Parts: sequence; structure tokens; C-alpha cells
Amino acid sequence: MSDKKMIKLPESELEVMQAIWALNEEGEKFVSAGLIMKRFPALTRLKLTTVLTLITRLQTKGFITTEKLGRSNCYTPIIDSADYRKFASGDFVEKVYMNDKMGLISALVSDESLTAEELDEIKKIISENEKK
Repeated sequence: MSDKKMIKLPESELEVMQAIWALNEEGEKFVSAGLIMKRFPALTRLKLTTVLTLITRLQTKGFITTEKLGRSNCYTPIIDSADYRKFASGDFVEKVYMNDKMGLISALVSDESLTAEELDEIKKIISENEKK
């Protein structure tokens, strides 16, 4: 998506995109709508036609490519999940916290929902980034 500015996906499109990313990361070579519906039971609340519409939107927005294999269309991500998470988290901080990164971190740490292991992991990440 080098030519276009990345956009935030609506929740339903993101849910389908996350399924495509997960299947791709598991090594699935042929990700079809049927496979998505089969492997992600939460999506069965949607009709197959709805999932296909969401997939078409993802293709239009430049998140996936579609290849016809036999009678099925197979979907491959163009946008990496890590790149999207980085974009989405930046968008969240900008819109919800008005670019106050410390406010977000303070909220995460002070609400006491983080485990000791998660806090240790955060400290490790900070330490590693200070070395760069």
C-alpha cells in the first residue's frame, strides 16, 4: 500500500482481515471464504454473502489480492498485520488520547489490569529500545 494512505478498517472488515492474516500466518496457501467461515466460528453469525462483500471491500481498499483457483477465489494479504497494528495503534493514540502517548501508557499501567508478567515484558521492551 505504498501509493495509498493506509485507512482504518471498520470492525466487520477488520474481523475478516484478521482471519485472512491468521490463516496466512498458519501457512494456508489457499484462503477462501469457505475456509474463513469454517475456521472462524465467530464469523458464522454473518451470511456467506456478507463475508464475500466484506472481502470485496478489502480487495478494493488494497488489503488483499484475489486469485481464481478452480471454482474458488483465494485471498492473499497485501498489507502485513504488524504494519496495520502499528498504523491502528497510532490512529488510536492520535484520536482518543490526542497524541498523548504517556496518557495511554499511564491508563494501561494504572488500571491494574496488567499482570506482573506483562509489566515485566513492557520493562524489557523499554530497556531494549533504550539500547537502540
